[in-house]
Amino acid sequence: MANEFTPYSTLGPLFKPEQPTIFPEEDRERIGAYFKYDEMYWNDDTQFSLRVLEGEEPLYIPNPRTIVDTTSHYLLKGLQVSPTDPEKDKEMTIALENFLKREMFYSRFHTAKHAGVARGDFAMHLTADPLKPQGSRISLTSIDPAMVVPVYDPDDSTKLLKVHIVEVWIDPEDPNKQRIRKLTYEYEFLNGRKKVFREEAIWELEPNWWGPKPKKVKDLIPRAPLSDLITTIPVYWFKNIDWEGQLFGSSELRGFERLSYNISQVATDQSIALALEGLGVYATDGGRPVNNEGQETDWEVAPGKVMEVPAGSFFRRVEGTGSVKPFMDHINYLESKLREAGGLSDVALGRVDVQTAQSGIALAIKFMPTLAKISERDTAGVDRLTQLFFDWKIWWQVYENQLFDGDIDVTLGDKLPANRTERINELNNMLDRNVIPRSYYRSEMQSLGYDFPEDIEAQIDQEIEKAAEQKAMAAPPELQQTAVDAATGAKAPPPGTQASKSNNAASGKVNESKGTESK
Repeated sequence: MANEFTPYSTLGPLFKPEQPTIFPEEDRERIGAYFKYDEMYWNDDTQFSLRVLEGEEPLYIPNPRTIVDTTSHYLLKGLQVSPTDPEKDKEMTIALENFLKREMFYSRFHTAKHAGVARGDFAMHLTADPLKPQGSRISLTSIDPAMVVPVYDPDDSTKLLKVHIVEVWIDPEDPNKQRIRKLTYEYEFLNGRKKVFREEAIWELEPNWWGPKPKKVKDLIPRAPLSDLITTIPVYWFKNIDWEGQLFGSSELRGFERLSYNISQVATDQSIALALEGLGVYATDGGRPVNNEGQETDWEVAPGKVMEVPAGSFFRRVEGTGSVKPFMDHINYLESKLREAGGLSDVALGRVDVQTAQSGIALAIKFMPTLAKISERDTAGVDRLTQLFFDWKIWWQVYENQLFDGDIDVTLGDKLPANRTERINELNNMLDRNVIPRSYYRSEMQSLGYDFPEDIEAQIDQEIEKAAEQKAMAAPPELQQTAVDAATGAKAPPPGTQASKSNNAASGKVNESKGTESK
């Protein structure tokens, strides 16, 4: 087991993650690794031991946090969950929006995702309480992956049989007594149909709760099947980095543990060297100083102190580190390799000049290393969320007695910020050429941050009519209404009007954009 290649084997003996014994042996390494990666992310002193001189403190460089925070920011960025056709499926739109707000879905999901990037896995749990008021019976929460113990078919490692959600339970009547609270979902076939059974109970730690003869203390939810419509265990597993043949995901820090260790060790050595250079290290071939009573005492090297050594002896300062440049060069080299292997491009880290930032193509090229590692994970995450919300419609039908026929889309936003000026110019030109209607133009402008009132179309029409009426006042009274009709488009312009020869002739406009370019 010690030399077996797993998603956690790179931790190795150097990091020695603690393996909790209250879990099955095959899950201990995974759960212990979650705790160790948490320690590395939070830059805790317990993450690993550094070599230090007596009386000195180790210096831990928080590179793991930079890697995790940057990756998490771009992973599933701009996530949105919405019906495919909100206008057609208005009831589902209202129910879904209320559900997402009530369950704080986006904040909970992104927090779980953030921790999952560090640990390697995160999970969401769909539950229902039929005793709650109508419209609020379904809940979606994140659960610590260390609490989840999946059980697979021993003959087929990809076939899931059951899932345990486990936590330590303290008996309120005996606070010194620890037990296990376990919620289990299990697949079982009845009359040729796959059903999901659920059970929750309190179990003794000994004999093992996962063993062949566990000891049950009491039932919380007796074992019973869920609705026939529910055919999937409602625990949704997300992997940070998936790899063929591995059941669990990999931490973003996998393979970087020793690099992180060495960077911190070099920084610690440099800090100690600088401290010694400032205080100084001294050498003498004379004996220790003595006090007025003739007893040996310690040297005192301080401002205003005078030291006397025997004749023929020496007392001098030992030359120490002449320059910290070798230290800094080594640290910079290690950190550059860490960023390179971690796909942390300069764009992702915000290290670009203004010229590059304003050039969409240059920005995209520099962002490619980050995008390359994120794109596959985005696809996997969208697929899993699509499955989750497909099941959500079934749960809603079962517990809220409301059937939704429409589909739910899971979409992502742009990884990089849009160039507003460039986008506005594109929209202006398309509008001038009658390629897009004004309604689409406004919807795109809203996506750029502009806000329009709901009656904006009516306001514009009123302003056009008012301007036409004011302009028509200059015409003879018998022609004023005709002028208004012509200006507002209610009446065709008189024949013989000079046609435009511009590339915009079809729209009747003289120039290409009518001066609407954004600058």
